[in-house]
Amino acid sequence: MSGSATGQVLCRYRELLRLIGRLPGDQRSKALTEARTTLRARKSEANPEEQLKHLKELVSKIGYLRIITPRQPGDVKSGVFVVRDGRLVEGGGEAKGARVADGTISYQDAMRRNERDFQRFYGAPKPKGGNILF
Repeated sequence: MSGSATGQVLCRYRELLRLIGRLPGDQRSKALTEARTTLRARKSEANPEEQLKHLKELVSKIGYLRIITPRQPGDVKSGVFVVRDGRLVEGGGEAKGARVADGTISYQDAMRRNERDFQRFYGAPKPKGGNILF
């Protein structure tokens, strides 16, 4: 096997072993023995077409095990993620601590920030008066 093919097979084999580890005890030992013997028997295969066929079979077994084995907590992490300071962190999109309701900034500071952001967003100063749409 070539170096890249060996790396692909090892990656898939590790994934197969993780999935086999989720199976119930009696099925686990049988599947683990079968996976080990099959992979060791096919290790010295020189024909590239046969190698590809064996890799496809390994991938299909992994797909089947993904369907029948239950997921464990922590396997798949889902949620809301944002980038803060160049790092991916879990949390909402709002920055913490810049709100009048929190008491972290004063009302006057909030109004100045609103006027500054209005000019930044719309390219013109905020109109004086109550009607800002038309």
